[in-house]
Amino acid sequence: MKKARIAAAALLAAVMLTACGSTDSSSASEASSTAVSEVTTTAAESVSESVAENAAESVSESTSDGAAESVSESAPESTADSTEESEAESTAEAKSYKSIKLMTMGDSITDGFWREGGYRVFLCDKLEENGLSQYVDFVGSQKSGSCYDNEHEGYTAYAIEGFTVRGIGSRSGIAKFAPDKIKEFQPDVLTLMIGTNDILSQYDLDNAGNRLEALVDSCLEALPEGGKLYLASIPDMDADNHTYINEKKFTVESMDEMVASYNEKVKALVEKKQGEGRNIEFCDIHGVMTKDDLYDGVHPTTDGYRKIANFWYDIITSCISES
Repeated sequence: MKKARIAAAALLAAVMLTACGSTDSSSASEASSTAVSEVTTTAAESVSESVAENAAESVSESTSDGAAESVSESAPESTADSTEESEAESTAEAKSYKSIKLMTMGDSITDGFWREGGYRVFLCDKLEENGLSQYVDFVGSQKSGSCYDNEHEGYTAYAIEGFTVRGIGSRSGIAKFAPDKIKEFQPDVLTLMIGTNDILSQYDLDNAGNRLEALVDSCLEALPEGGKLYLASIPDMDADNHTYINEKKFTVESMDEMVASYNEKVKALVEKKQGEGRNIEFCDIHGVMTKDDLYDGVHPTTDGYRKIANFWYDIITSCISES
């Protein structure tokens, strides 16, 4: 732009020289011509510079706009990702747990028949894997299974109550000592699954519900204040497998009916006690297993024990969760 102004001044001088009647018209003409030439050249340069400047400005603006758009587009995504991560971290930090004492009570399925520790080993492993084992203290007078805490109250071959009956045989029952064990160890949470051996012995099944109620009442009375009882249904049994099931006493149909009838009593008992204001819940173990999950017609396979563990895991984590 400066060059253009200089050229314009030269042209003006040349024109004035001519207008004043310079005696050397040839010189004036040459001066005018030279000035015009310089003006043209300078103008061209000026245009070139202007185009270049405009182009540069355009590129700069385009780059700036593009960068702004890029930042604008990426910012929401980045912000959203950051927000989600922050919320997840905040939730994890906000979640808190309380410690409990847990007593698992029952028969051979709780003890862990054929597979030492049974479902309790898988339950302990899952609690450890999720960093929750420090909050769950298993308590009881029995010990079996390789896990971080193998204490329990599971007794192989035990029924609800002990009995000796001609033609049936005899069994010990957990009702005799269950309240004392609860008072001794003071569990915050008690899981109870019992009744399979009453059915296998076909011992006075019409009164199995009454025996179970007497056991439940004694357990509830023995629990510490705020303690909770989780009463479970029992799994199916497969009468086609005669390892522990007497084929002369059971058919597939009769066994299925006995199990179903008993589990109905279990559920009805829980509803009755809840109506009385007792701290008890029904847990449908029967619903998480099939006969394909049975190792010998009575006891769970490895996968069956794992299914029971997963079921109890959800219950236990709800018990220790404070938020």
